[in-house]
Amino acid sequence: MFDMTGKAEGLVIDGVTVSFGGLKAVDAVSLAVEPGEFVGIVGPNGAGKSTLIQTVTGFCRPDAGTISFGGTRLDGRKPEEIAALGIGRTFQTSRVFPGLAIGESVRIGTQRQLIGGGRSRPAFGAIAEPLGALLGIGRYRRAAAEADARAEEVLKLFGDRLWPRRDQPAHSLSYANRRRLDIARALAAGPDVLLLDEPTAGMNPTESHELADLLIEMRERFPRMAILMVEHKLDIVRKLARRTVVMAQGAVIVDDTPECAFAHSEVAAAYLGKGGSLSSRAVVKGHLDHAPAAAMPGPAESPAIELRDVDVHYGAVQALFGLSLKVGRGEAVAVLGGNASGKSTTIKTVLRLARPSRGEILLHGRPMEARSTADVIEQGIASIPEGRRMFAELTVRDNILMGAYARRQTPKAELDRDIEKAVAEFPWLGKRLGQLAGTLSGGEQQMVAMARAWLRKPQILCIDEPSMGLSPMMVDRVYEILARWKSQGLTILMVEQSANKALELVDRAYVLRNGALSMEGRAADLRQNPAVRDAYLGGAAAAPEDPQGASPLCASN
Repeated sequence: MFDMTGKAEGLVIDGVTVSFGGLKAVDAVSLAVEPGEFVGIVGPNGAGKSTLIQTVTGFCRPDAGTISFGGTRLDGRKPEEIAALGIGRTFQTSRVFPGLAIGESVRIGTQRQLIGGGRSRPAFGAIAEPLGALLGIGRYRRAAAEADARAEEVLKLFGDRLWPRRDQPAHSLSYANRRRLDIARALAAGPDVLLLDEPTAGMNPTESHELADLLIEMRERFPRMAILMVEHKLDIVRKLARRTVVMAQGAVIVDDTPECAFAHSEVAAAYLGKGGSLSSRAVVKGHLDHAPAAAMPGPAESPAIELRDVDVHYGAVQALFGLSLKVGRGEAVAVLGGNASGKSTTIKTVLRLARPSRGEILLHGRPMEARSTADVIEQGIASIPEGRRMFAELTVRDNILMGAYARRQTPKAELDRDIEKAVAEFPWLGKRLGQLAGTLSGGEQQMVAMARAWLRKPQILCIDEPSMGLSPMMVDRVYEILARWKSQGLTILMVEQSANKALELVDRAYVLRNGALSMEGRAADLRQNPAVRDAYLGGAAAAPEDPQGASPLCASN
């Protein structure tokens, strides 16, 4: 067994802030991870989890704060320097060398030790490895033998999934085994801290729990190695982590045991959203009023959108399993669920951004014949995508005008009047029409995205995560406008992380879990259904009690 029990004084993140333009992706985060700890980082989409991993490993530079490991500063260093100091990582998406053998792919993780003794600087720089091999230096031979032994031990740890296949090319592996190969390569480097970014992403429940069992074995084998894991599947976090850090809007809101963290009222609010008073407010007219300009085509009794038994795959990964849903004409419907549940894939399938491997999609009561997303837009649909998707190098005005692409025969004077209405709805736009869209804050970009969609004059609006990354005040503003459009007859299909907020607006909702339909019903009924919360938080959410039935063991919520 190779030694991973060397000195490690812990990872310390102190007041780290990371901004992208006007958006604070990580906001004054402080966190310490001791040797041997297994810490899970969770939170809704846009919480800043992966950005924090990117910053620790040198792929993002912090605007403020420090990161240190073993008393050595990491912030400001290059990724390869941070790796050499004992920080290993995997990525959200599998990154294998498809043409290399599986054994060679794992051995790549040992290369830093070969060219420079790992945490020490290389004696001969980048030419150390070829020089050592050429001259037959004894130290290099010993290091190479140790690297081979280390790679072999890691491969054996992964059992039948990797060891018997070590001479086969990496491209022959299934998706789940490629994820295992990523972890094996990182482990071969002998890290003191291993950062796992969504290790079970794209795996089905059986594969996810099999990997969790492997991670438990890794903890037993290397008790001094700390593991920091970003993970969407909260049942996996419950199984593995002894400590859970919950992030929302770039900040840490809870740091506790998984049981106590998931029972915390702030965590439920972060995942489900906080309810407001939208349903009790009268919908008033504004500048961006929207009654569809023309009646929806097709039989009057048919749904606007219908999915029938739809499967969707991304390569070897299945994202939707036999999904069926309907959106009636003039109806607002939400697709809800936790991270990685298939919500965004549902909208992408309607928009032809993802193609079903099985099943049927109907638009206006007829089989969808659109071959591309542009064809879908031409048929009366507008989209507000997740993350707004601005054309960063175009001006605000040009971004709004992109919404009128399907109205390109419309006289310029009419489009100019429409832009004037957008400026009246969002007065700050008037001074920023000539500003590059990439320099706007997240909230400002959302307003531009809404104006862009409105300029399409659609019959159907598909909107993905309208509240992501927005302040509470801005979220209320977005939902007020959506409520107005709904009251004026616009058909809405919405994907939303903030379930409570969405259920105030929509008529009905579908709740997904692991790509399959978990429940559906009227919004008013689902608001009262505790199973919706379980679909987000991965199981029972009650705080644990002590054996004598006294007060809960968790701190007060």
